[in-house]
Amino acid sequence: MSTIARILVPLDLSPLGEAKLPVAQAQARAFGAEVLLLHVLPLEAIDESGAVSSEEARARTYLDAVAGPLHAEGLVVHGLVRIGPAAATIVEAARELEADLIVLGASLRAGLPRAFLGSVADEVVRLAPCPVMLVQPHLAAGVATPVRSFAEDAARMGPIAQRSLGLRAVEVSRVIGSVGRAATLGTNFRPIRRERLDEERYRRVLGAFKEGISLPPVELYKLGFGYYVLDGNHRIAAAREMGQVEIDAEVIEFVPLGDMEAQRSFAERRAFERSTGLTRVEAAHPPSYGRLRELAEEYATVSGAAPSALGITPERREGIRRWYTQVFRPLAWRIRQLGLARRFPGDRSADIVARVADLRDAERAAGRELDMAQALELFAIQNDAPGGGPGDLPRRRLPLMRRRA
Repeated sequence: MSTIARILVPLDLSPLGEAKLPVAQAQARAFGAEVLLLHVLPLEAIDESGAVSSEEARARTYLDAVAGPLHAEGLVVHGLVRIGPAAATIVEAARELEADLIVLGASLRAGLPRAFLGSVADEVVRLAPCPVMLVQPHLAAGVATPVRSFAEDAARMGPIAQRSLGLRAVEVSRVIGSVGRAATLGTNFRPIRRERLDEERYRRVLGAFKEGISLPPVELYKLGFGYYVLDGNHRIAAAREMGQVEIDAEVIEFVPLGDMEAQRSFAERRAFERSTGLTRVEAAHPPSYGRLRELAEEYATVSGAAPSALGITPERREGIRRWYTQVFRPLAWRIRQLGLARRFPGDRSADIVARVADLRDAERAAGRELDMAQALELFAIQNDAPGGGPGDLPRRRLPLMRRRA
């Protein structure tokens, strides 16, 4: 092994396995390598409708938090979420992404004088296509709570600055943590130990939901992919019990100070939101927002809502909203169905929509007229994803990812 260009670091959501991170960080600095943080979800954790499940949201939020300090050091880091059996999925990801090293945690059996490999680590060591480095976990680190702690995740991310996003609709499934009460709540955001007064209050809130009575918006902190409840645990619990998809929230986002790309991405997203009125589009790469804005405005113009020197008119805002519901959301669902994000580590569905738009324009320049849905299917074929689901994609060589400036 003459050089290491990509390091794969499988992580669960527990502090126990974070001993791997300083080791991976040192290797990445020494070789100038990219770091791929991987969390494997079981099949039942994925929502078949294409929506983000709570399990996926927790994983993405955790990976964002632990990636923060690595980004601040100038390392290229991507968080990946895959589904399937843990060991087989880790080995498959290592092959597909052409990892040069896997940094894995060894399992320790309490009371025994030596370390034994757990079943997952043992299988990965036997089948991995590259060297595997085993790191002993920090036994005193503890385990993760069912509801993520804002204080702990913020500490992982490093210095952060707060930015007010104001009132917006938030996907309930992406509310995965609490500000100050993580240790006392279950995954349904109800207290683990129930008291009579708390139960009565919850029943009143649930009754209001059922009767359609308007309640004040919840107050949330946003850190990375996920949201943490500052005020409104009962409302979140009731929304989950009712199967509500979105909830109105006053949101404050926290952005890592040491990550210049994260700062730029936040600024680009806010500019996109102000110019389009869309608050549910999130990309990983700042340039994607400009491309998406072009697509939304193009759709609005073709729909008959011409731009105005006086600013965005109600008609044009409605045209942009229709682009989101009639074009963007179906494309994002199809991208998830095809598992295309796995072909572009670090990308979100919005980034791939921007890539598809570039392909569509290239086809138009060559005299082949395609709409965005047709361009997506062509894009999938070109990237070896001809209609298959996330587990069906054949392997192909991927180019090295862009390094941070």
